[in-house]
Parts: sequence; C-alpha cells; structure tokens
Amino acid sequence: MWLNHVVRRGLDRTPDALALRDAARDVSWRRLHRDVEALADRLRRDVPRGSRVLVLSGNRVEVIETYLACASAALVAVPVNPALTDREVDAIVASVEPAAAIADTEGLARLAALYPVLPLTDITAVGDLPDAGPRPTPHEGAGLADPVMILHTSATTGTAKGVVVDQRSLQLNALSWLAEVGPRPGTVFLNAGPLFHGSVVIALDHLAAGGTVCVLDRFTPQGCLAALERWQVEHAFLVPSMVRLTLDARALPTTDLGALRLLLHGAAPMPAELAAEARERLGVELQTVFGITEGGGPVVSLAPHTEIGAPPLPGAVCVGRPMLGTALRITDADGRDTEPGELGEVQVAGGGLMQGYWKRPEATAEVLRDGWLNTHDMGCVDADGLVWIVDRRNDLILRGGQNVYPAEIEHVLRQSPNVADVVVVPVHSPVWGQIPVAFVQPRTPESFDAAELLGLCIESLAAYKRPGHFLPLETVPRNPAGKALRPRLRELAHRLVIESENTP
Repeated sequence: MWLNHVVRRGLDRTPDALALRDAARDVSWRRLHRDVEALADRLRRDVPRGSRVLVLSGNRVEVIETYLACASAALVAVPVNPALTDREVDAIVASVEPAAAIADTEGLARLAALYPVLPLTDITAVGDLPDAGPRPTPHEGAGLADPVMILHTSATTGTAKGVVVDQRSLQLNALSWLAEVGPRPGTVFLNAGPLFHGSVVIALDHLAAGGTVCVLDRFTPQGCLAALERWQVEHAFLVPSMVRLTLDARALPTTDLGALRLLLHGAAPMPAELAAEARERLGVELQTVFGITEGGGPVVSLAPHTEIGAPPLPGAVCVGRPMLGTALRITDADGRDTEPGELGEVQVAGGGLMQGYWKRPEATAEVLRDGWLNTHDMGCVDADGLVWIVDRRNDLILRGGQNVYPAEIEHVLRQSPNVADVVVVPVHSPVWGQIPVAFVQPRTPESFDAAELLGLCIESLAAYKRPGHFLPLETVPRNPAGKALRPRLRELAHRLVIESENTP
C-alpha cells in the first residue's frame, strides 16, 4: 500500500521528472511505474502471494524497482549480499524458502548452479518486460502490516538474522525523515552504500519525498566524486571511512561540489577532526544518523548546528535526539531507567520496529520486550536530552572484573596524526580474563609507532584500559555498511597474540 502510493504520487505529480538514476539508466516516475507494474504482473502470475523472493544483485536502479514490484505483488523481498559465500547464501535460502529469485548476470549463474529448480528472473531485463495488461480487480499489494522485506543483519557479532520489515515501518520512517531531514521534492540524493543493507530505507525515504535517488554501483573515492559532480547531488549518505577516502582522493580539488548541501553519515563514529575537515573542504553541513535495522532504520539524529558540550563519558559520541515517532530510554542491568549521564543500555520504541527475526522467536524475545527494542548499544542521555553512544555491549572487554569500552581506547588512539583507522578487540588472558588489543591502520606504512600509541594511552587512560598489543594492519576490515568486522579481528588477534606466545 505505502510503496504503491509513493510510486503513484510521483507518477501523478511529476511523471517526467527523474525518480532513479545510475550509470546505465535514467528512470522517470512514468517509467518507474511502468517497470514496477510490469515486473509485479509477472511475479503475480508466477509466485503465490506472501512468498519470499530472493534478490541477488549488485547496486543498480532495478534493485529498487524490484523491491517496489515485490510490494505491489504482495511478496516479500529478501535482499542478499553478493559477497556472501555459497554456504552463507544457502543458509538464507534454507531459512526463507524463496519461491523465486531475481538476480543480475553473475547472481543468475550462481543461483542456477546452486538451485536448478528455483525460478529465476534477470534483473537487468526489468526495463524490457512487456507492459502489464489490465487487471480485472484493483491491486493494492501488501498492506501496512504485511511484511515486504527480510533484511539480514550484518553479523558483526554473530550469525546473521533476518529482520522482518513491514510497510508501516517504511511509512513511519519516511515521515520521520521528512520531519528531521526535510528533503524537498526533486532533491537529488546519492546512495553510495549497498542496496541489500538496511540503509536502503534512506533511499526509499528520499523517494517518498519526491526526490531523485542516484545509485552508485560500488563505492570508490573517484567514482563517488564523479557522481556527486555529474549528477549535481544535493544530499549524500556516507560512512566515516568513505568520507576519509573521499577527502584523500586526488580528484577532490578539481571536482565541482557546488550542489552538495548535506552530508549524512552513520554506521560508525565520526571523529570530530574528520567532521571539521569535511565541513571545510566539502563546504557542506553534516548530520549524524544513528540507526539499527531492527528499529526500522534511522532512529536518532544530530541536526547541523546543534550545540553539544563535552562528552559525559570518555569516548562517548553524540548522536543527537530521538527522531519523530521514536521513544528512547537508557536502562541499567536491572532494567531501571538511568539518571542523566549514567551509562546503560540504549532501548528504543515506536511503530517502526521490526516484526521480529524470521523464524527466530527466541532471538526476537531477547531484544524485543514490552514494545522496547534493546539495541545492545551502551550509552547515556545528558541533561539536555542529547543521546551519547559509548559502545556495543557485545564489544565490552572485561579485564580483571573491570569494564573496558573499546570506543574509549579508539577515541584516544585517533588523536594521533599517524592513525587512519583503529579497532580495539579483546584477547584471552590467563591472568586478567581479557586484555585489549588495538589494530591500527597507519596513514603510511612507515608511520606506525607502537611506542607513540602507548604514550597516548598512558597520558589519557587508566592502566587497566591500555592495550596490551598494538598491531598494524594495511586496512581495517569493515563490512559494506562501514562497521568493523570485529569477529574476524578477534580471530586474528588470537592467532597473532595467543598462538604466537604458545609457539616454542
């Protein structure tokens, strides 16, 4: 219902304006409506209502058209990361039991080999499908309470779970985005992140506002700058690592970014120094977005020019205030609300929350209780009502019975001009239980200096918080959403520290 109305509104008001754009195609609202209905018509004939449809493709405008067509046909789209291994794809397929799949050329070959009897549709040919014929009865597609997507979490802390999203969640998030960010009709938005990820709701938010969504096939600094200039982008969403790479790109001084007005960022903390550099060199306003897939996407935002004071806790990052339609509270270990400035677990409530994890009632019950979603993030609210995030509870390091938050150590290490990126993880200690290990991506290979980094920690951190090891990495591994792959780093730390110490 909601997504059908988004497409219909654009068709009725500005049929020849651009709705979607990528390197291969420009899609007007008139064309978008035609493509969506053509694909939905095929799906209605071939796939039972309410079935799951696998979507395996790189970034392209047809991915968004496919999501809209699934909603129109009352089907549930299941986006899949093309980078997943066959075993990981098989786990998703076994769980959701798709009735069909839509994929790009590479994805079609993979799926045909893995599932010979699964009906497949070439996503690259969506624009060539025949027009939908007249229907005997009107079709509103999925209702507000009907699932339309199953978005799998990034699994930075464990096995990926399928988050069931309904149209009401997408509707409320779009209305909240209009209130908090305020894109005008016609606003040109650049989607630089993966369309299989929960951040796709931000693209749908701009589409609901009547804007133009430009899809970057994959992020590279040069490609991003070229798209910003060529498409005259006004709003863009980037994770901090993308911002850093863009600022370091050789093409930046000669790129015309005159149209860019707002840079939205999230998924990882934005260092204050990087934010200041981005404002100065890109000439834009910055807006922080804090979201969680289980919460329906963005739930907290820090608007430009908001006055914030010193962090109430070491390493805390201000993410702003709850967005329209989101309630937020901080609770202690006993579930009681904390006082301002007191550390606790961040919980959110509102109509945009997920219906649950697909076929995972126990996992759902662990995070959803009495209408509140436990984000597993640790943070606090200050006296002015601003929300500050310290760390994820699952990333907590317990050293000798004392809590060590990686974000606090990472904040200190980022003060070094020689550090481009840093992630702190625990390793086992027979004496302390766990100790922190810092993986550091130096700005240049020769600039890594463990003694300098230790000195920074001695100046700023209690002894029990200081890393026991500083390990250089060419690049800190992050998923497409910009979140550090901490399980991989914990395994690497074990091999480099524990196993090396036990080798004769």
